Order: sequence, then C-alpha cells, then structure tokens
Amino acid sequence: MGTRVAVGHAGEGSGEAQGARAVAEAVAGLGGLAPTFGFAFATSHIDLAAVARGIKRALPEVPVIGCTTGGEFVGDRISSGGTSVCLVASDEISVSCALASGLRRNTRRAARQLVRSLQLGRGGARFATPHRTILLLTDGMAGNGETLVDTLAMESGAEVAIAGGAAGDDAAFVESFVFLDGQVHTDAVVALELSSVKPIGVGVHHGWCAASEPGLVTGSSGTAVTEIDGRPAIEFYRAYARALGVELTPENQNEFVFTHELGIVLMRDELKVRAPLGVNPDGSISCASEIPAGQRVRIVRGDEDAIVNAARTAAQAAIADLAGHGCAGAIVFDCVARKLVLKDAFAREVAAIGEAVQAPLAGFNTYGEIARVQGQLSGFHNTTAVVVALPA
Repeated sequence: MGTRVAVGHAGEGSGEAQGARAVAEAVAGLGGLAPTFGFAFATSHIDLAAVARGIKRALPEVPVIGCTTGGEFVGDRISSGGTSVCLVASDEISVSCALASGLRRNTRRAARQLVRSLQLGRGGARFATPHRTILLLTDGMAGNGETLVDTLAMESGAEVAIAGGAAGDDAAFVESFVFLDGQVHTDAVVALELSSVKPIGVGVHHGWCAASEPGLVTGSSGTAVTEIDGRPAIEFYRAYARALGVELTPENQNEFVFTHELGIVLMRDELKVRAPLGVNPDGSISCASEIPAGQRVRIVRGDEDAIVNAARTAAQAAIADLAGHGCAGAIVFDCVARKLVLKDAFAREVAAIGEAVQAPLAGFNTYGEIARVQGQLSGFHNTTAVVVALPA
C-alpha cells in the first residue's frame, strides 16, 4: 500500500460539526484505507474542544494532534475561520503520540517529558525502521521555542528530524491551544513521532534579506529585546525608519516593527528571522521568540516574489529529501506574518507549494515554525515556511 494522504475542510457550523465534516471529506479521499494518524488545524474563533470531540467521535482509534491557528488551508482552499484535517494511511509508517505541559514554567523539563512519553509509545518490530521524524505542535504564546527545539534534539538524538509549528489565535496574540486524543490544552506541546521505512522530507526557507546595518543585542529579557547597541531597541528601528523617510510614532510603530522583522546573523551571514510583536512603553520590543543578548541582528526585508519563491524552495527541498520516492502529501507550517505581509497574494504562496509537491497538502499559519534537520537552517523560526513531505 505505501502511504496515502487525504485532506478535508469545513468552514461552517458548530465546532463539533466542522470537525466531523472535515474528517468525513478526508476519509473519503483515502478511498477505503484506514487512517494511521492525522492533523487538525482550527480557527481560534470556534470552540476547539468541540472540534476535538467531533474528530474523536469520527476517529476514536486514530491519533490526531491539532491546534488553533492564524489561518488554515487545504489545497487551494484558504480560510481564517474553519477547520482543516489531514489524514495519513500507511503500512510503512508507525506512530507514537505524546503530550507535555508546563512549557512556561520549565521548557526543558516539558521537552524531556515529551521525549520519554514518545519512547514509551513505541513498541515491537513495527518501529524497527531506519527513519524517525518528530512532528509537533506547541503553544504559540508560551515562548522559549528555541529552548524547546534544542532540548528535543538533544534528548531524541541527532538522527531524528524535528518539524512543526506553534499554535496561533488569529493574530490576537492572547492565548493559543493544542489538542491530542480529543483533549484540549494550553501551555503544552503535542507530538507524533513517525518511524518510517522511507525518508520523510523537511524543507525550510524564509526569503528575507538584510536591509539594515548590523546591531548588537546588548539587553534582552525573555522574548523582549530591551537594548540594541546600548540603546532602547526601538531606537534601532527609528534610525532605519528615518532612512526610509518614515518617522515612528506611538501610533505607527507597532505596525512598522511587525512588518519589518529582525534577523539573527548566523555563520556565513545567514539569517534566522524573529518576528517583533510590538513596542513596549520602555522602548523594548516584544518578539515571538527569544533573541539572547550578544546576538548580532539586522532588520530584514522581502518582497512578494521573494516570499513566494522561498515557500517554493522549501517545498522543493522537502521533495528532494524523499530520495526519489514520490510525494504522497505535504503538511505546511507557514508564519502568520507572511500571510499578513502578502495579504491577498498569500494564495500565490500556497499555490507555489502545491505546484512543487503535486500532492494533497494541508497547513496553517503559525506563531513560530520548527525545523531541525541536518544540512538546513535549523531550530525555531519566525516568518518562515516549513514544508514536510510524506513519501508515497
């Protein structure tokens, strides 16, 4: 049989009805094959517990993880108010699922708990396969995404690929949720560990380039950058904005920093993008994930074509990772900031991914993207596209 992927979407009705209808469409797409595992992505404007109940009743024995989003899509159907489901049927992939809570209090402990639970979920010869991939969904408001991914990588082993995304709440930035086995949680992370006969592909790319001179982060606290070059972080942005002929004010500065991301300067001048969320009264800038003191940063820019082409590149990299096997389907973790920058052109990005994978796809707009794979920009990302390709 190999692996088959099918997707479904529902945009109207109660949460329970949406979950059930999206599952019904995906099940029909499997053509009579029993699903092995699945994903569900739902708007924060609907009762996620009801969505989870609808999915659980339809698929009582199938491990399904899900979360609230900043927008969801299947194929060319893009919404910001529905439920999307991706189901996978496979006799070449075995699955272990797990949940860990308490991310805010102790991220490392939660990551270790997640890995231990995944290990307990394994068993027998079905898991004696050469490729392991952890796909996870985490609370997008918990922070410490880099710590979470680094600890998972350390605990699970260098040979394990890690990919996923952080849950959203439709750009309200207040509270996000994940679910597993019909139960909804916040301040938590859920995961599926896939043990597969064939490689699973992961591609990551952002498409942003440096737009400012570098600055040194001289102060940070949690996910807030307090100082750059010894001055309040907003002054770094003020200088850049003035060079563009823009004077930042309390009325426009939040929108400006949100649409002009920061890039951490890595080796070979590669950039790992971080998304600013807003300016605080003391001139510090809150970000979607941490930027430790001592890091060099630049303000980055990207036009519509660059952002779309980056998503295509990520999809192509994921397909290349399949080592010649066909693509059964893809799961996409794409930052909400990309959608807000692209606006109506976001459909171009989804279409570019679809053209590259030529298979069913489902995804959501995240508050952070996860890709930890050898040979590619790794870790916890913002304003980035991550594509996971499943082999046929």
